[in-house]
Amino acid sequence: MKKLVVFLIFFIFVSKAFFMNIVVTINPYYLIVKELVPSNVNASLLIKPGSNPHTFSPTVSDVKNLSKADLIIANGLELDNAYLKNYKNVLYLGEKIPSKYLSPSDEHDEGLYNPHVWLSIDFLVNYIIPSIRDQLIKIDKANAKLYTLNAEKVILSIKEVSKKVEQLIKDKSDYVVILEHPSYLYFFKKYGIKVLAIEEGHGKEPTAKKIKSIIDTARKSKLLGIFVGPQFKTESIKVISKELKKEYKILDPLGYNAKTISELFESAYNSIKEAIYGK
Repeated sequence: MKKLVVFLIFFIFVSKAFFMNIVVTINPYYLIVKELVPSNVNASLLIKPGSNPHTFSPTVSDVKNLSKADLIIANGLELDNAYLKNYKNVLYLGEKIPSKYLSPSDEHDEGLYNPHVWLSIDFLVNYIIPSIRDQLIKIDKANAKLYTLNAEKVILSIKEVSKKVEQLIKDKSDYVVILEHPSYLYFFKKYGIKVLAIEEGHGKEPTAKKIKSIIDTARKSKLLGIFVGPQFKTESIKVISKELKKEYKILDPLGYNAKTISELFESAYNSIKEAIYGK
């Protein structure tokens, strides 16, 4: 009888690890999780990378999926807090970053800080990936070595892309970039590049005054590039691009076509390179 009890306890433990369900709110974190976990862990993505996470509202199916999760990996910083407030098993990655490194939000963001922390390579390497790794180990200690090794591999791959980015824009600290949405703020901030964001509110078209102000500022500055994510409208970007006689490029904050997190940054590198040198 005692042997049976021990076996059942062991079986329950193994089954829990084997059938662990993870729900990830946005694609960049999902790309990381997929590279860290073994094949017997079920990881699912809540918000498709072609959608805007700022305006997302979960469906009934989404709520059911969240309720079954052993772990929910989210951004926090008011990007996805509202619909996750009733869940206890949420890892808010934005909260793992010391506030002294965060930038204030624009007027249209609900939180105190710009929430797009996953687009900072430094945040990913020093806080985000280690936090995901540690939480996975806490839940599934049997695979601790695997999570540690895989996290090291992901961090190394991101650092390799980071070297290329640094060589490309390390001498552009007095330049500006125009973005439809201030998603790449932390990315460019590292190199001293100022971001001119067009968006004045989620789903709200910028005023003619705002567009004119950005055009005037860009004309007085060294313009590195004009960018828009595939999740956002291009009408305003097209107007600005025409006025400044500079072609705009796609700079995807969510990795629409990326298979790994390093591919997301590789794509960003290519878009910035095209903006500087052309195809």
